[in-house]
Amino acid sequence: MSSTGDYEFLMRPVSCVKGITERRTAILGRCGVSSLWDALTFFPFRYEDYRRILRPDQLQADREAVCYGRVTNVKTELSPVKRKRITTVTIENAGSYAKGVWFNQPWMKDRFKEGGKVLFHGIPRFGGFGIQFSNPDVIYLEDDFHPDDFEGKRLPVYHSTEKSSRNGMRSLISSIVEEALPHFKEYIPQEMLREYALMDAGEAMRTLHFPGAKSDEELAKARRRLIVDEFFVLQFGILLTRRILQKENYEAHHLEPGGLIRRFLDILPFTLTESQLSVLTDIKKDMLSNHPMHRLLQGDVGCGKTVVAATAMLMAVESGYNAVLMAPTEILARQHFQTLSKWCEKLGVDVLLSLGGMKAKEKKAVKERMEQEKPFILIGTHSLLFLEDEIPNLGLLVIDEQHKFGVAQRAVLRENKRIPDTLVMTATPIPRSLAMTLYGHMDISVIKKPPEGRMPIKTYVVKPERLSKVWDFIRREVKEGRQAYVVYPRIDEKEKAESKAAAKMYEELKNNVFPDLSVGLVHGRLGKEEKDEAMESFRQGRTNVLVCTTVIEVGVDVPNASVMVIEDAQRFGLAQLHQLRGRIGRGRHASYCVLVDNTPLEKEDELYQPLLMTENQRLEVMARTNDGFEIAEADMEQRGPGEVFGEKQSGHPLLLLANPSRDKNELSVSTEIAKKVLSAYDLKKLDGEHLENLYTRIALRYGPEFKIPGF
Repeated sequence: MSSTGDYEFLMRPVSCVKGITERRTAILGRCGVSSLWDALTFFPFRYEDYRRILRPDQLQADREAVCYGRVTNVKTELSPVKRKRITTVTIENAGSYAKGVWFNQPWMKDRFKEGGKVLFHGIPRFGGFGIQFSNPDVIYLEDDFHPDDFEGKRLPVYHSTEKSSRNGMRSLISSIVEEALPHFKEYIPQEMLREYALMDAGEAMRTLHFPGAKSDEELAKARRRLIVDEFFVLQFGILLTRRILQKENYEAHHLEPGGLIRRFLDILPFTLTESQLSVLTDIKKDMLSNHPMHRLLQGDVGCGKTVVAATAMLMAVESGYNAVLMAPTEILARQHFQTLSKWCEKLGVDVLLSLGGMKAKEKKAVKERMEQEKPFILIGTHSLLFLEDEIPNLGLLVIDEQHKFGVAQRAVLRENKRIPDTLVMTATPIPRSLAMTLYGHMDISVIKKPPEGRMPIKTYVVKPERLSKVWDFIRREVKEGRQAYVVYPRIDEKEKAESKAAAKMYEELKNNVFPDLSVGLVHGRLGKEEKDEAMESFRQGRTNVLVCTTVIEVGVDVPNASVMVIEDAQRFGLAQLHQLRGRIGRGRHASYCVLVDNTPLEKEDELYQPLLMTENQRLEVMARTNDGFEIAEADMEQRGPGEVFGEKQSGHPLLLLANPSRDKNELSVSTEIAKKVLSAYDLKKLDGEHLENLYTRIALRYGPEFKIPGF
């Protein structure tokens, strides 16, 4: 797909706009705005309403308002308590008064003149000193101003940094959006817009950035149009991807599972659950079909996805093909290697490990084994993408933790190679609505229940004052032969966050709290050998208590660990808390997760009650349920899909305005429109203008290199 002129224009840096200096470019960059397209999609998070002005006596406490009056008094005083300079400006209108107050801003006194007319905008408070606005926004009016002539409007409010004021950020975004808007054009034919009562895309974009005096209803229509827009590009991409997948160069011809699979199931020390067997039935049908498998396997932490993946890989091996498993971290890759080697050794199937940091001799041995005709299973990380030679006779690719691999990395693996069956696994439960939106080009299977015998994890929320009781509980568990994790959000004191640091607390726990126990430490800055040694010691039971950061979120499986304490738990997101908690409860012993909440409590007598004792919603959800899918739904409701997938910190977010669980109607509409637009394209019924605009919009989402059949 070749890029369009509008696409190239919208991808230009913001510095190309007149008046956007190097300093302003840096300010915008800190807000994630680097291109004109970034600015267009940097939507206001709220609006200031200047459409109606009030007299002081018409104001309501704690409700945003615009107040008009004539300045009657201006003064700056020194506060006797905290020695702050306080500037107070009093305005009067029809015999009623209001005050504007600014702290440590003495220059504000010079911006007012007695008798001058002004508007205060803010949230008024009522108290012993009358009606007062704290640090209000001010509009200075002409002397001949009259309230009856006032034509107010809404003003957008954008997220900004400490380097930029609210008005400054508004001015910057406004100038860039004006430049960019003519190049964001409608790509949906008019008859479809009328059918679904949708506003023109460019008009919707202008409405959100320049609302003027528009009503709530008009803003809602604009927002709805751009929600449909976000869903449309995803649904259209899914339809196109399905076409691409159907035409892939698929050559694998798997056989009906036979003796190898029966022997594998016999040597397992457990019986597969009905849910696992159901998923394997889906996988078998895919692998026996004439089209490549593209299946997403969802399963909560500890549900048994690995054994399902192992069975699928052995199906490929039994059919004479090689299988590859890609893990997101070396720790998890090594763990998969140990687990599969233990199983496959008894079956006579070779399991190979390929990691970026391996010695040349080890790499050579793996390469020589890969050149042999006997099928094998290869396990590694993303380093497998950069093997000098193509993996021979590849029949099945398993990708663990899909969202931790970049799209570009997966593309490298598949580029110019024979397409294998692909099984994607994720232990991050994804709400059904979001899964269908993100992975609509894939078939989806879910392992719903954990293996039998797993004890449910009991979760408690406690305040720091009760930690001594928690340490006593850990000591009792260790005496019973169990082990414990203690998780901290930071590594050391140099980090700015006001929370405890793992390195410091390791010394405290080791020397003062558990001097008679073996305490280990693992965090991301340790060298690979140190980290592996500490983890192996914990795995082997030589370490009783492991102090760690979130480095253990993925890839640690110690069935004997029965307790996890997460300090400053209020700092973690729901998905991360659930992943961390999933490191325990993997054995047959009762397990306990203790979330230490540092948010203030109103009642001092509520210091150690299980469940729902905190106002922190995330911790309440964690204490209430172990169901990862329920937690995922709550996570998306609280944070939105963009933050759930960490996209707000990496690249252009997938969804800015849309939320699949909330905007079900818009999702349905966008799906219907995507099908109709693609059909119109196939029938050559899209005129040149709409076709060009469609190219631009798809390129803005997927990049100009996105391969569309026939484009």
